Formats: sequence, C-alpha cells, structure tokens
Amino acid sequence: MNDKIHTNLVLGSEGFLGRALCKYLELHERVIHYDLKLGPTQDLRSAKLDLTGVDRVYLLAWDVGGAKYLYNPTTQEAQFEWNMKLMANTLPQLKGIPFLFVSSQQANISNAYGVSKRIGEIWTKLLGGVIVRLWNIYGEIEPESERSHVVSDFVHQAKETGKITMQTDGTELRQFVHTFDACQALYLAMTRQYKELYDITSYEWVSIRHIADFIARETGAQVVPGLDAGKNFKTPYVGKMPGWSRTISLEDGIRDMI
Repeated sequence: MNDKIHTNLVLGSEGFLGRALCKYLELHERVIHYDLKLGPTQDLRSAKLDLTGVDRVYLLAWDVGGAKYLYNPTTQEAQFEWNMKLMANTLPQLKGIPFLFVSSQQANISNAYGVSKRIGEIWTKLLGGVIVRLWNIYGEIEPESERSHVVSDFVHQAKETGKITMQTDGTELRQFVHTFDACQALYLAMTRQYKELYDITSYEWVSIRHIADFIARETGAQVVPGLDAGKNFKTPYVGKMPGWSRTISLEDGIRDMI
C-alpha cells in the first residue's frame, strides 16, 4: 500500500476554481499555491518554476472569466496573447512531471478562449499530460464584475437588490457543475492519470432563464429579462469520466449559495 502524501503545485491557486481545488487537496495532501495574485514573480508568462519536491501539477491559470468577458469582442486579442504567452512559458517546464491541463467544453469554438484551450490540449497531449474539459462551474459568490459568473451574479443581485437583471432573454442552454464535484473529478483524473479526454459536467441542459426563475422563487426576487435572444453553444461531448459523476444537484448547489 502506498501511503505517500503527495505535494501538489496548483498554478492559478487564487482563481475561482483554484481556491476550491486547494481546499479540497489540503484535506489529505500538500499544496503549493502559485498565482499572479500572490505577487509579480508568479506571472506564468515569464516565471521559472521551481519543481523541486513537486509530485503533481494542476494547470488552472488562464485569462478567463464569465461569458460576458469571454465573448466580449474588445478582449479577444488580449485574451489570446496572454494565454499563448502563458502556455509557451509554462508547458515546456512541465515535461516529465505528472500534470493536468484544465481545458473547456469551448475548446472547439472559434474565439480566443476556445482556440487557445484547444492548442493547450494538443500541447499537453504531446507532453504526456492529463486533460479534462470543464463545463460551466458555480458554487461560490463572487463580487460582480466583468469576469464574474452568471449563477453568482444572479444570486448576488437577488439578495442585494431584489431583482435579477438579465443580459438576454435567458433562452440559451448551458450545463453546470459545482466546484466541489469539479475538484473531485480533477483529483481523480490526476491520480488515475487518464490518457483519454473527458467532460466534467452534469450532462443536463438547463436554460439561463430557468436558473433565474429558480433563484427568484427561493429569494422572492423579481426577474427582469433582457431584450437580446440568448445564444447557444451546444458543443459535443467527448466522453464521461470513469468512476465520477455529479453529486450536487444544481438546485441544491444554488440553495447553498443563497
């Protein structure tokens, strides 16, 4: 029996998912936090990593945010440049060490985020790393900003203002996975060193309007839909991860946030 306590380097440790992953790993393993938010020397576009004593690396760091940031036409060039520099500096340093690249279901979409994630997948595969595609995550209340995510925005608005003001009419369909379930999946993929590409998602489509209406019923808030029709990005599945499935329903996860 191998009782070794592994040391994990989490690149992007202070991000939305990074914070949750660190807490999850710290229950039973050692974790090294690494993030630009911790200081300019930890800018992965140029930093030299010290991998001494590190057993596993999780690459979550990315220029990312919610849909209103990812699809903003004015941010596309900056997103692409940032993430390409991050990959070019970081990925070659991970050769020879077990690492996991967190990709996205948008990896086949022709925008800056999707294209850069697809390049990261190909590069990771060439280096022998593990890849998973993460769908929309939720589970933590974020300060409202250009980068915050839709479920958090709706809960925050409902609690603070009594209204949920939507950018669209909410007809667009999405799939969501709670951060706790996502962390379980990342850990499983890393420890089992899966070589196939898998989705981390609920495998259930839900409209954004359904989410707004549910939060409204739970909080007594009023839904104010937008005038623009929602856009669907129903990307195809790549595969279900063996040994993993969602444990937290969307309704229960949102109730916890409320």
